[in-house]
Amino acid sequence: MLLLTTGIVQGSQWGWAGPGVLGLFAGTIVVLAVFAAVEKRQEHPMLDLSIVADRRFMALCLVPVAGSFGFVTMLTYLPGYLTAAGGYSSCAAGATMLMLTVLMPVFPLVAARLVAKGVSAMGVIRLSLVLLVVGVAGLELFDPAVDLALVSLPMVITGTGYALAAGLVDGRALELVAPERAGMAAGFLNTMRLGSEAVAVAVYGSLLATVVNGRTQDGIAGYAGADDPTAVAGAVASGNISGPAEHVTEAQRSSFTDLLVHAYDGAFHTVLWVLGGICLALLVISTALLSGRKSERAEVG
Repeated sequence: MLLLTTGIVQGSQWGWAGPGVLGLFAGTIVVLAVFAAVEKRQEHPMLDLSIVADRRFMALCLVPVAGSFGFVTMLTYLPGYLTAAGGYSSCAAGATMLMLTVLMPVFPLVAARLVAKGVSAMGVIRLSLVLLVVGVAGLELFDPAVDLALVSLPMVITGTGYALAAGLVDGRALELVAPERAGMAAGFLNTMRLGSEAVAVAVYGSLLATVVNGRTQDGIAGYAGADDPTAVAGAVASGNISGPAEHVTEAQRSSFTDLLVHAYDGAFHTVLWVLGGICLALLVISTALLSGRKSERAEVG
C-alpha cells in the first residue's frame, strides 16, 4: 500500500513513465508476490489465499472498492471544486455536500428491511453498484455556474448507491467462509475497504493535477511571475486557485484565475469519467463473479 499510493501520488510530479514511479509500481508487484509466496508456505498464514480465490467472496470485497472510487473521492474533493471553481463559501459548500450524505443513515436500514421482506441481498448490492455508476455519470452536470437543483439528484443517487450496500456486504461476505476464518476474512475485507479509499483518493488527486498541468502548461507561460506549471497544478488540484493567482500581476490576475478555473473544471470532468469507468468495470467484474457457481465455505486447513 505504501509503495502503490506513493507511486500514484508522485505520478503527476515525477511523470507516470518516470523511473521513480515505475520503480514504485514494480516494487508493489514484487512485495505482493513475496507476501503471497510466504503466506502459501505457512502452516497458519495471516491470510489464507484460498479465501481470495473464492469468487463470490472477492466479488463482495470489490463492492466497497467501487464505493471508494465513486463516493469517497467525491466526499473528499467535491468541496474543493465547489469553493475553487464554483466560488462557494466554505459554509455553502458544506451545506451542498449534505445532498451527498443526508440519506446515509436511512438507506442501510431500507436495505435491511428489503432483505427481511424477501428481496435478494445480492440484488440490492447489484443495485447499489448501478446507482453509483449512474450517480457519478450524473455528476458530469456540474459546472462553475450550475443550478444546484440540477445536480442534487445525481448527488443523492451517488450517496444512495454507497449507503444501500453498506449494511449488507460484510454479513454476506462472512457467510461464505467457515466461522473459524471469519476474523481473517473480515480483516481482508476491511483492508480492501480502507486501502481502496487511500488508493482512490490518491488516484483522484494525482490525475486531477496531471490533467490540470496539461491544460495550463502553455497558457501559464504568458503570465509573468507565475509559478512552475507543476506547482500551480498541484495547488489547483487541492482546491487552491487564489494562491497561485497572487503571484501574477494584478492586471493579469483576473484572466489568470479564469484560466485556472477553466482548467480545473475541465480536469474535474475528465477525472469523473475515469472514476465512472472504474465503477462500471467493478460492477461488471462483481456481477460476473457473483453469477458464477456458488462458493462453498473453505474448510479449515
